[in-house]
Amino acid sequence: MQSIPKTSGAPQTMAELSVSSDFKWESSRLVDLSIGINLLTENIGTLSRISVYDADPSKSGKLIIRGAAGYNSPFESSLRIPSALKKIYLQAEDGTGSVKIDSVAVSSAINYSFNQPLLKSMKLVAVTADCTPATSANILTGNLTYSIKNGGNYYVTGDFSGTINFSGSGGTITVCGNMHPVSITNMGSACTFVVGSGGTINYAPILAMGSGATIYANADSHIFFGGITMSSSRIQSFSTDFVINSTFTPSGSYENYGAMTIGGDLNLGIVSTMFVNAGPLSIGGDFNLSTTYWNNGGMDILGHFNLNGGIIYNNCKVVVHQNTVLSSGTMELNGAYFREIQLLQINSGATVTIKNNSMISTFDYVQNTTIQGTGGRSDIKITNSGSISSQNLVNGSIELVTTTGTLTTGSKTNFTNGATLTTIAGAKNVLAVSNCNLEGIGGTAPPNDSDADGVPDALDNYPNDPTRAFDNFYPSKNVFGSFAFEDLWPYEGDYDMNDLVVDYRFNLITNAQNYVVDINPQFYVRAAGAGYSNGFGLQLDGLLPGQVKSVTGCSSRNTIISVASNGVENNQNKAVIIPFDDFNQVIHFPAGSAGFYNTTPSNPKGYGDTLKVNIHLTTPLPLSIVGSPPYNPFLIQNMKRGVEIHLADHLPSSLADISMFGTGHDNSNQAAGRYYKTTANLPWALDIPVKFDYPAEKIPIIQTYLHFPAWAQSSGSQFTDWYTNTSGYRTTSNIYQ
Repeated sequence: MQSIPKTSGAPQTMAELSVSSDFKWESSRLVDLSIGINLLTENIGTLSRISVYDADPSKSGKLIIRGAAGYNSPFESSLRIPSALKKIYLQAEDGTGSVKIDSVAVSSAINYSFNQPLLKSMKLVAVTADCTPATSANILTGNLTYSIKNGGNYYVTGDFSGTINFSGSGGTITVCGNMHPVSITNMGSACTFVVGSGGTINYAPILAMGSGATIYANADSHIFFGGITMSSSRIQSFSTDFVINSTFTPSGSYENYGAMTIGGDLNLGIVSTMFVNAGPLSIGGDFNLSTTYWNNGGMDILGHFNLNGGIIYNNCKVVVHQNTVLSSGTMELNGAYFREIQLLQINSGATVTIKNNSMISTFDYVQNTTIQGTGGRSDIKITNSGSISSQNLVNGSIELVTTTGTLTTGSKTNFTNGATLTTIAGAKNVLAVSNCNLEGIGGTAPPNDSDADGVPDALDNYPNDPTRAFDNFYPSKNVFGSFAFEDLWPYEGDYDMNDLVVDYRFNLITNAQNYVVDINPQFYVRAAGAGYSNGFGLQLDGLLPGQVKSVTGCSSRNTIISVASNGVENNQNKAVIIPFDDFNQVIHFPAGSAGFYNTTPSNPKGYGDTLKVNIHLTTPLPLSIVGSPPYNPFLIQNMKRGVEIHLADHLPSSLADISMFGTGHDNSNQAAGRYYKTTANLPWALDIPVKFDYPAEKIPIIQTYLHFPAWAQSSGSQFTDWYTNTSGYRTTSNIYQ
């Protein structure tokens, strides 16, 4: 613990506090939820709604979050709640009017049923290409031979057609021009290609990537390799034009977030850090899988698909032109589509789970094991011959349809726990055509589910929109929280915590699969006890800029902010939104008023505009990627874009002036992950999960909230509700009225 001396008795100034260096100054906590529901057989295939409240909903409890749960498919989410909240209330509704409410004690992980955890997606890491060489000596040009070594940074800014030899401790080549080398050798540990937007690599031979070698490809880059061999290497591509013109057998980590073409087979059989596809992927040969693979995009396999002991999590679409044989391992579809042009054969060693309105469409079908349906009802469509051998079952929320409503081998006795067999024309389930599902199924949506998303209208916040289902609020539906800033960073201020007070409320709109579609925050400037013209930003640490399709509702009117066509700030590694760049543009102060805004009691009171921001995602994403509100808010000091003030231990944005760290009273340490704290571990910003009754001008928070010292010095374990209007908690006369 780092500390400074304090006087006897209760601290009266911030300087007297003794605060642990590990304390993050948080008044909220993250809780992992897994809430299931046991359904009667006749209800298998429908989705129930799970709602979480901060108190008994029958006694004015406030809604926090909602999601869908189905047969063997719990509602899972991370939930941020006030640290002072010791109990939450869970409500389950099955669409028939039946409701059950239970309460549970808050813990770091709440598993409850009214079991299997869903796949947790991994967060992405963006790399931005900096095409500014330190010296001209580091520019590769012409047809010369270069030795890349000693961790140096080299650049291709024009045309390069020479020879590259990686040596020593490796190095990085950033490609922002056109690179078509004759030879690339010794690409081993710490050797990296970063291909910037507009950059091109055209290399007809086979690139050998050794242990630790990396390729990062930015969006709008163009890459062609005759082939690639890997050995504990990494490829992470956002390029929409990445070609490997032969069979590809990656080892290490292969991640496609753009568009990729593989000319031959794709063989995945080595345990890896991550094999994932999140964009269009074309495979010219077979797809052979015996390890774990995530498909969140679209795969087009011109050859066969052979599953031998691996796991494929399909969250969008897979199309196979030759036969698919699932010999062993697992295939899981979650709101996804699997199209087999010829034969789909599921052997006894394989496990198939079909979740949440998924669809399998195949010409011929052979099932030699039991398959499982969970969550919203899914479909298997067979247009020619279908066979289920012996006593194997279709179990749970699956509708299997054939042209005649019969199977070549097997009958309705093979269907159990809600699974059904019928004709294609008589399909009762409705699956809409979408970016993932190329054909859909069914005709008229059931009368109680107008948009056919699996969530009954009575439980659906968006009953006529198949892409949206639930509203999820933070802090809760009818409650605003507050961000409170001191604005003199890197120097300490007076700690009245009213230089900028921004009230906030977030609504995450999710679909029937509990994926986030929109993030809709509201912001309101309630106080600005500052002479600076401060702005306000929000960084979504889990999102890349390209994962946001559009942003509306912001009020940035000055030239210090550069905004991309999708509404996020330019030149950022993460998605950054600027709700306003100058608080004066979003408030209304009475004419002739002098002094600060809503912090000096003798001045007239002003009011602000409520900014209703919509952040629409490019594709729906799991909450594990999007993260939980309130994310990473920051103050932009006095129209100086690089001067950011964040909550304690929150990451600066790419545009922050990091040269200011460690100056003044700041004691940030990037290597230790320490940000925006003084040497005495004091912060410059607080997040309060309720509407904050802030101190009047020049009155320190420590003299206003009597249990603030105990909370801070106990690292948040005591008086977690220090900010509430509980008797004996505050000096009311010190609060701005």
